[in-house]
Amino acid sequence: MRIPNGLLTSKQLFFISEAMAKYGDDYEAVVDITTRQNLQLRGLKLEDTSDLITGLVELGLGSYSSGLDNVRNVVGSPLAGIDSLEDFDTRQIWTNHTFKYQHTQPSPSKEINDMVTGNNKGNPEWANLPRKFNIAVSGSRDDYAHTHINDIGLQAVRHEKTGEAGFNVVLGGYFSTKRAAGSVDLNLWVPPGQVLNLCYSILRIFRDHGHRKDRQKARLLWLIEEWGLETFRNAVLEEMQTNAKYGVGEENSLPVDGEQRHAGYSWVGLHVPVGRFRAFEIHELGRLAEKYSGGEMRLTVEQNVIFPNVRDEEVASLLADPFIAGGRFKINPGPIARGLVACTGAQFCGVGLVETKTRAIELAEKLEAAYDIPQTVRMHFSGCPNSCGQSQVADIGLMGAPAKKDGKAVEGVDVFLGGAVGEGGWVLEAALGEKFLKNVAMGEEDSDVLSALGELLVERFGAVKK
Repeated sequence: MRIPNGLLTSKQLFFISEAMAKYGDDYEAVVDITTRQNLQLRGLKLEDTSDLITGLVELGLGSYSSGLDNVRNVVGSPLAGIDSLEDFDTRQIWTNHTFKYQHTQPSPSKEINDMVTGNNKGNPEWANLPRKFNIAVSGSRDDYAHTHINDIGLQAVRHEKTGEAGFNVVLGGYFSTKRAAGSVDLNLWVPPGQVLNLCYSILRIFRDHGHRKDRQKARLLWLIEEWGLETFRNAVLEEMQTNAKYGVGEENSLPVDGEQRHAGYSWVGLHVPVGRFRAFEIHELGRLAEKYSGGEMRLTVEQNVIFPNVRDEEVASLLADPFIAGGRFKINPGPIARGLVACTGAQFCGVGLVETKTRAIELAEKLEAAYDIPQTVRMHFSGCPNSCGQSQVADIGLMGAPAKKDGKAVEGVDVFLGGAVGEGGWVLEAALGEKFLKNVAMGEEDSDVLSALGELLVERFGAVKK
């Protein structure tokens, strides 16, 4: 699907729940939060999809051009408008919940999505890119959107001289079976009013000049490296000057005015184990959003959910709700579980080498039971080298790989170490983890990988065996 900035309403959640409920709990029909802050509806029957897509569009959602060689879901900050440390609100202007936001900033995530999709009706202008294309807009230095692994990353920062809110531009980050690369700095700052112009111009250059003969070299970074960063930068600036469709003549927007933060309200984060829902769980989330957060719920790239703008005096009631207090979705999960991410894996993905979601949960449970772990350890699990689980951004990353056990071929993983996001982790800035172990066997009890992970927790993260 396409859910720019991961913003959902209770009405949308109720519709999705009803659409999935017809399959029952025994059918392999599930809803997954992805690492692009959106949802995948899996196990649908083909004859049901036409009405489903029509209903989604009527509710302001869609799925047009969400796969293949197109621009994927635009990622933004899940704390947009409520983060006291943000420099820019990355979400759309909401008019149907508790707060009537008065800021006049254009919304990058929503506007980029509308430009790419033709307002969710399809846009042939971007239907034949050389390869898929990812865009992320970050509202603060914490970089919840992970701009460093996107083709276009917009990092909110105030202009050094004027103090105006705008964006530094980084380009070219991506993962594939042949290469994983972080973004490169374009040495360019743009005001909010030029965001659409920038994205449109870069997409035009990529569409017209990107590699098409070799799919392994058909991502934006290869074109930048072929032309050289300065030449590419000049081409972008020239395109922005001549582009008559977006940006030319627009006035720059005013800085953020601070009206986005409200005293007396809190946000509540809810952990969703590897981001997977059943239909009744989606309905319950919609019920909670309608009751406590003005009908709004937000998705994160870490496959969890956030209820924004909950009145302080109602937080305790929300947490005491039976769905949260007695369910599998926790507000305070364990040190491994809270940072656990897993791609779809072999269950639904044709290129997945191993099953990921169930295994990831089992590994987290076994490790938390066996070790006292003094800090959150972010663990990401990808089923193959395409790294949809973003293994390279985690403290510990697992990636499906072949392995041998007692001379026999078995499922296995490669282990990555040292990824960081924003201004956290082991370094002062975002970094990609490096492969630390290769071809670690995963048997029925996962003994080899458990042993390897346990040693890493002790040596690198201060864990103590119970």
